[in-house]
Amino acid sequence: MRWALVFAAFLAGCASPPKGPPEDATLARLAHAGDNAYALEHPEEAIGQYTLALARARARDDAAAIADAGFNLAASQLRADKPREAIETVAEVRAELAWYGMPDPALDLITATALFRLNDPVGADAAASGLTAGKATDLADAAWFLRGLIADTRGDRPGLERAAAALSPRADVADIAELRARLTGDAALALKSADARRDALDYRGMARTIALAAGFTPDAARASDLYLRAGISAAAQADKDRAKAWLTLARDKAPDAVRRAAAEKALR
Repeated sequence: MRWALVFAAFLAGCASPPKGPPEDATLARLAHAGDNAYALEHPEEAIGQYTLALARARARDDAAAIADAGFNLAASQLRADKPREAIETVAEVRAELAWYGMPDPALDLITATALFRLNDPVGADAAASGLTAGKATDLADAAWFLRGLIADTRGDRPGLERAAAALSPRADVADIAELRARLTGDAALALKSADARRDALDYRGMARTIALAAGFTPDAARASDLYLRAGISAAAQADKDRAKAWLTLARDKAPDAVRRAAAEKALR
């Protein structure tokens, strides 16, 4: 999760080390509890803790803390598959930050991701486009990756090529491999991305790239196995729609009764 912004230090005297403002122990405890819940993949618990942290940040009249807690709350709502709630949180927090003259572009990435999850590629691309207009940053790389996914979904090959080329050398290796896989139809690259996402505990992205590899695999048995793996992972994450789609493909592509039975069992 994103760290809170650092407070400016105050010098207490020539002989004393720099000191910062007193920490709000309650706010720190709530934020830490939210971070732990998020890391342990308990998004509903994280939502509860970050909601309390956001309320505390508002009580404190602390713009940086509001931005941090609001971003983390919206990210947790996305992880809990509540994209509409994430959009509402972003809108509220963005309006509040305007009172302080403190824009937070990272919130645009939340909005873009949520709109993409809601099958609004046009809105998602518009929300992400402002993040890719400047110099290369981690935020810009994340936005370019999302724009690449959007372009591929829309069948916009020039857009996909532009996004893949725009990723900086320091971009996430899984993102680089996935966009290149989408450009080339290379199943090995898709699986390389899946492995990197597994190592990063990004199981949603891992399942997506395993299914991507299945779509690029001409061998029916191998493709069926990959779709089965992706579908079982999605089902275990309670991602019912994608699980059903991938398990159905695993069944339909199965060249033998054993694989068809495994896919049917998983579907049930």
